[in-house]
Amino acid sequence: MRVLVFGGFDLEKSRLYVVSSYLEVLLSLNAKVIIFPLSELAKGMIEEYINECECVLFCGGEDLHPRFYKKEPERGIRKINLLRDEIEIEAMRLSYEQNKRVLAICRGIQVMNVAFGGTLKQDIDKEGYISHFQDMDGRFGYHTVKINGRVLKAIFKREEILVNSFHHQAIETVAQGFLVEATSKDGVIEAISRHDRDFFVGVQWHPELMWKQDALQFELFKEFVKG
Repeated sequence: MRVLVFGGFDLEKSRLYVVSSYLEVLLSLNAKVIIFPLSELAKGMIEEYINECECVLFCGGEDLHPRFYKKEPERGIRKINLLRDEIEIEAMRLSYEQNKRVLAICRGIQVMNVAFGGTLKQDIDKEGYISHFQDMDGRFGYHTVKINGRVLKAIFKREEILVNSFHHQAIETVAQGFLVEATSKDGVIEAISRHDRDFFVGVQWHPELMWKQDALQFELFKEFVKG
């Protein structure tokens, strides 16, 4: 399977990057990886790249600008990359239209939700929420999530799993057409999916960091590149 990867871009150093853990898990499954060249010059090439692949992976990264979900910036919002926002929102919609197999991780689930009309909580690092940003090795789980949806239940075959956590934003209003697949104990939405596509899933945690230690997270990637 060919997997198109939307990685990060270091604005200060003008450097495109993909964290190696994403590549390692894909290569372990014999996937052929193509990294999208995040650039103004590549804006008109998004559909061409998506056409070449069966699967599309959206990686973690910066906050989305709240203008994409019709809100003003609030206290607590962090670094934003407008070019990445624009490209990934368009790529998400095109991936859906073309029925590509999509896995969206951390920032990716937020892009997935916003691309179809959902909104975000701009900062959950406050009273009333459990900690969602661990100060420990990301290979290991930090908090539990309850598996609510049939897609993840079929993959994990569990009612509850342990996940890592590195985020301060979260889904607020779920976009129309999506179903909640998992939630944390404080009610934060941890995974969503669409059932009108073969595989269109977003998770708030980082399974690419856990797959070597946790076989359940590897199952998620196996299902993603299934074909």
